Amino acid sequence: MKFSLVHTFDSPPAAVLDAMLDPEMPAYLLKNHPMMEEAVPQERKEEGSVVKRKVRYRPRPIIKKVGPKEIPPEMLAFIEESSFDKKTMKGEFVNNATREGVRKHLVNKGTMSFRELEGGKTERTIEGTLEVVGVNFLLRPLTAIAERIIYSEAQKLLDAEAKCVASFIAEHKK
Repeated sequence: MKFSLVHTFDSPPAAVLDAMLDPEMPAYLLKNHPMMEEAVPQERKEEGSVVKRKVRYRPRPIIKKVGPKEIPPEMLAFIEESSFDKKTMKGEFVNNATREGVRKHLVNKGTMSFRELEGGKTERTIEGTLEVVGVNFLLRPLTAIAERIIYSEAQKLLDAEAKCVASFIAEHKK
C-alpha cells in the first residue's frame, strides 16, 4: 500500500531537520516517546550537506500473542537506513526488520520532504510504500489487512515522533 503522512511544526525546516538528525535525538526519543523501547544509533556519515545514518528502533509490542503463539518484542525491531540532504530538504529511508523472517515479508521505504509554511512553520511530508510480500498463496488475501494494521501502528509511532521532535526543538532553543 502507498501512504502519505503530513506533520506541521512551529519551526523552520532547517530546525526540524537538524533536530531529527541530531545525534542526541535517539536518546531523547527513548526517554520521551511513549511507544519506543529502543533507539540506538548504529552509523552516521556526513558528506557535505548529506547526512546518512542507520538507527535501530524497537517499538513496544502492540500484540503480545497471536492465538497461542507469543510475539517476541524483537519481531518488531527494525533498522532505519536514511539519507537526508540539508540543502534540498529532502530525504529517503528504508526500514528493514532485524529478523530475517520478517524482513523477507515486509517492505517499507519512502521519502521525506520539508516545506516552509507562512510564519516560519514547516510541513513535513512522508510518502512511501508498506507491503507484505512473498507470502503463501492462501495467505495473500490477508496481506491488505496486515498492511493496514502495520500502517496504523506506524502512523501512531510517527505522530508521537513528531511531538518528540517539536519538544526537542523547544527544549534546545533555551
